[in-house]
Amino acid sequence: MADLSKIKALTFDVGGTVFDWRGTIEEELRRLALKQNADLDVPQFATDWRRGMFQELGRVRTGEVPWMNADQLHRSVLDDVLAKHTAIELSDSGRDELNDVWHRLNAWPDAPAVIEKLRCRYMVVVLTVLSWSIVVDCSKHNGISWDGILSCEFLGYYKPDAEAYQKGVSLLRLEPAQAMMIAAHVGDLQAAMAAGLRSAYVHREGESAPIFEVADTAPEWDVNTRDFAELGSQLLA
Repeated sequence: MADLSKIKALTFDVGGTVFDWRGTIEEELRRLALKQNADLDVPQFATDWRRGMFQELGRVRTGEVPWMNADQLHRSVLDDVLAKHTAIELSDSGRDELNDVWHRLNAWPDAPAVIEKLRCRYMVVVLTVLSWSIVVDCSKHNGISWDGILSCEFLGYYKPDAEAYQKGVSLLRLEPAQAMMIAAHVGDLQAAMAAGLRSAYVHREGESAPIFEVADTAPEWDVNTRDFAELGSQLLA
């Protein structure tokens, strides 16, 4: 395993890595479909919503559309997704309520306890494209405590721009090489490494984040794990 002796901070991606966005969103969509007796393609709806948010985020990064946070992006894209998936109908208030599900995402069962243990040795913070309020609400929902929350909505840059990682680490008064990005998304880790951070991959079956371009040849991660239990074992060894 790589030398981790200089690592002082762990910066966590949370959407998909810590919080099971798909499981939570699909559960709510199934509830709505049952309530309306609708034949809804639940997995595709969830995929389209998530992918659409990242596509719109890309337009924010390039300046094509004004700066928005994840709440605004999710809500804007939801209208487009509902126009495609016509099996269910929602009023404006119903759409707002569905959008709020992003604020009560369930954590993957293996994450909370390991995060708490890691805080005994490292500064453990969030570095995410999700809004600050999403992270706060979801963390409270799951009983997770952080040493800090670095939401890109306040950094002025969205991942995977190098400035998002570098500015986040600078706010911790650290050099990039003293921080380790932890994510289930290959592209996120590749971008973090290019910005000078160390990397830890945690496998989540079927998880992806469309905005992150993946290089043809994936680098070796400093830490490569199958789940949070293994992540904790390696980082606390």
